[in-house]
Amino acid sequence: SEDKKKSLDQVEENLKRDTCVGIKLYPGYNKMYVTDEVYEPLYDLAKAYKKPVAIHMGQTASARAHLKYCHPLALDEVAADHPKTRFVMCHFGNPWLLDAAAVVEKNENVMTDLSGLLEGKIDFPKLLQQQRGYFDALKTWISYCSQYEKFMFGTDWPLANYGDYIEVIKWLIPEEEGGKVFYENAKRIYGL
Repeated sequence: SEDKKKSLDQVEENLKRDTCVGIKLYPGYNKMYVTDEVYEPLYDLAKAYKKPVAIHMGQTASARAHLKYCHPLALDEVAADHPKTRFVMCHFGNPWLLDAAAVVEKNENVMTDLSGLLEGKIDFPKLLQQQRGYFDALKTWISYCSQYEKFMFGTDWPLANYGDYIEVIKWLIPEEEGGKVFYENAKRIYGL
């Protein structure tokens, strides 16, 4: 349709700008799988302009969104079918950590960020004591991927406090990988 063409032209115009670092999709809120054919031209544009497609994966902020559309396994199919397009699985698919880890580990073209895992002011030692199982699982599945060049720091600001969030990520990531996770990966993945 004419509207679809106009929308795609707008996306392409934005992708041409140096200040545009990629495309962001919200499948749970839009109630569409990332495999829907409507997204195909976007994946082609992202590949052509060498910019990633960031996709909200995991828990949603709205009860009206549908989780089935943002399960990490939905991204596996798209990544496998579009090997030359780079994807960023936002929020490491939280809380589906083992599925997220499998998709990130398997697909060379899938990166992830660690944003949106926590909200507000965080007393990490206390939170760690209360939620030790969750944080141990998160650390385990990040480590399972053993591809720290695919992980990026993120907070989902202003939802989380930067200082507290940095402390959490430092606990999750081996110190020698910090430079990649906190800076180098985002610079490379988003072409900054």
